[in-house]
Amino acid sequence: ALNKMTVKNRFPMPRIDYILERLNGAKVFSKIDLKSGYHQVRIAKRDIYKTAFRTERGHYEFVIMPFGLTGAPGTFNRMMMRIFVDLVGKCVFIFL
Repeated sequence: ALNKMTVKNRFPMPRIDYILERLNGAKVFSKIDLKSGYHQVRIAKRDIYKTAFRTERGHYEFVIMPFGLTGAPGTFNRMMMRIFVDLVGKCVFIFL
């Protein structure tokens, strides 16, 4: 039932060959490791119940985006694109 009502986040992921081509000739490379990146994105209040799970210790719901949700990669990529909008394609490339 939940899978049928889930609106898929169809944000296109960048192709690594495109990024590598754009990096050709660059002299300085750096990276930011956002290992906890997903955990910095709040889930909309109306969607929190959809993340529910149960263990022997009780009922739980995520209020931040965990790794593994169907829309998580696209949501996180879209957020990074918004943050770095003026730099993407010039000196910043976002790749998950």
